[in-house]
Amino acid sequence: MRTFIIQTKTAERTGLLLEEGKIQEYKIDRPGARTLTGSIYCGVIARMDHGLQAAFVDIGLEKQAFLRGNSIPWGSGRIEEKVKVGERLFVQVEKDPEGLKGAKVTADLTLAGVNMVYRPYGGETALSKKLTEAEQSELRAVFEPVLRDQEGMIVRTGAKDASREELLGELQRLQEEWARTAEEAGKKPGRIWHEAFLPDQWLRKFPVSTIDQIIIDDTATVKRVKKKMPALAGRIQWTVNAVDHLPVPVHTLQESLVQPEVHTEEGISLVMEQTEAMAVIDVNSRRFKGRSFSNAQALDVNLRAAEEIQRQIRLRNLSGIIMIDFISMTHPEHRKKLEETWRQLMKKDPVSTVVYGLTKLGVMEMTRKKEETGPLSLLAAQSAYTFTYETMVYRLERTLLELGDTEAVLLAVDPEWLKIKKRLFSEPVSSKIPQELFVRMDDNIHGWQIELEGSSDMIKEVAESRDARVDNLF
Repeated sequence: MRTFIIQTKTAERTGLLLEEGKIQEYKIDRPGARTLTGSIYCGVIARMDHGLQAAFVDIGLEKQAFLRGNSIPWGSGRIEEKVKVGERLFVQVEKDPEGLKGAKVTADLTLAGVNMVYRPYGGETALSKKLTEAEQSELRAVFEPVLRDQEGMIVRTGAKDASREELLGELQRLQEEWARTAEEAGKKPGRIWHEAFLPDQWLRKFPVSTIDQIIIDDTATVKRVKKKMPALAGRIQWTVNAVDHLPVPVHTLQESLVQPEVHTEEGISLVMEQTEAMAVIDVNSRRFKGRSFSNAQALDVNLRAAEEIQRQIRLRNLSGIIMIDFISMTHPEHRKKLEETWRQLMKKDPVSTVVYGLTKLGVMEMTRKKEETGPLSLLAAQSAYTFTYETMVYRLERTLLELGDTEAVLLAVDPEWLKIKKRLFSEPVSSKIPQELFVRMDDNIHGWQIELEGSSDMIKEVAESRDARVDNLF
């Protein structure tokens, strides 16, 4: 069962999902950081491109939105038979603006509920493929008599566990919400409907039957969510301090997430790196460091590691191509056991995943759909590579030689860098360096920095005022 702990009183909203007492997911919702995806806009057709069979829609943003003809659920045939230039319509963002491109939008609007997704202009009912034929027939009989001609919906798997009254009540609330939104929309292009990611969108990703408790620290949010999601009302609890229900403080969790390495209680370490192209995870075991593994030991370590890797993938929200370098195993049955275990573990993930299996090198290949920004990109800035102290010593030597006829140089240096310099150059090499060097210690400098270059008299005068000394090593 799942417990959700949601903090909404602060400007930065946070959500944590606990399963069996362990944090499995950590979500951050910052003002201005969320995408436009899912927002509904009132728009006006600005121009048509008959070749592309698409329209460009003014939705009140800097760039016009792009609407393909097949994203308009009414009418048939070419796009000019569905909409006209100057026509007002409602569209929903499918993809955010990027670079020179405007947002990609659809006219097939969706308003999501706990058990269903309502489509005001969808025109048809689709049901989850996980439902049996009998369940699908039963649910069609509930919904189709109350849907208007142009309306449609998508029925979730969890709908089979809800009563007829709960389902019809939820559909009515979604219909009323859209009717009210459309009625209140102005004629000018602009956003008319938006839904918060936390807690609304996040909670709906999970079937009601799998949710045990939802702890929220704000009474207004509690009232709103109970009204919007009556099926969850009995599971929602208000608390003054949500942090009291966490296994670790949020700050401690954040500090662990920005570290690339994780150590488990069993003595296993995982090294994780997310690149533009893929995420790579390497499995190591400190318990057997310096010793070779038996087949049984390798399988045991891999199975224990798999549990934590599954948790870290969800916690860090790794996505795209994911490669997991497990400890190599030669026994076919052990490889099969690891693959089966991994497939079962990934079924716990609410995000769509595809497991391709183990390669000959023992690397597990899989993909995971990207749904929102992972916490790492919000918590930490990616640091650029810096030169080692050793590299900076040799770079200075090369720089000084390239200065040519300059008589003297004033340097500011990091004390730690100076120690490395002395170790690398056990003998003076001043015969190679034509300049007289004056050195000033500065803890705020990483490596070295040339502050001044010129005649010996000028540099000597400035050096004395800055408490610099003559360097004899170079």
